[in-house]
Amino acid sequence: MANLDIKIREAELADLELILAFISEKSEFDGVPHLLEATADKLKQTLLFVESPLVRVLLAEVGDTAVGFAMFYASYSSLLAQPCLWLDDLFLQSHFRGMGVGTALLKSLARIAESTNCGRMEWTVNTGNVPGIAFYQKQGARILENIRLCRIDGDAINLLAGQ
Repeated sequence: MANLDIKIREAELADLELILAFISEKSEFDGVPHLLEATADKLKQTLLFVESPLVRVLLAEVGDTAVGFAMFYASYSSLLAQPCLWLDDLFLQSHFRGMGVGTALLKSLARIAESTNCGRMEWTVNTGNVPGIAFYQKQGARILENIRLCRIDGDAINLLAGQ
């Protein structure tokens, strides 16, 4: 592992285009660039730049260059009767993987979870992302095979809502 000068910081309004670029890179990595609907305007309405942000973003920098991000928000567990931290996206540029940057991001998230009394941190990982799964397991994550992600979106939401 390289000895890098890694800095993790909360994103600011000036980082909006950078965040959008990372989201675009992640959609390419995930093989779903056709699903990308995020725009700078949409992000500005929902991210940390509004009075009650829906989501927060941490940026990972090596030297003075941003190389990855983590997007997360609060969730809740009725079983634990505690808040939880949901990690929506974690992405690093490929040439910075395996160098401790992802670990630094997860540690920062764990500190946030600890300081806000979260009972757990959760996220999804693509079943085909073997290196990602190995990385998360190395950090102490359990991969839950008995739980499936359920999703209703777009027209299906309208149909279910009775539209």
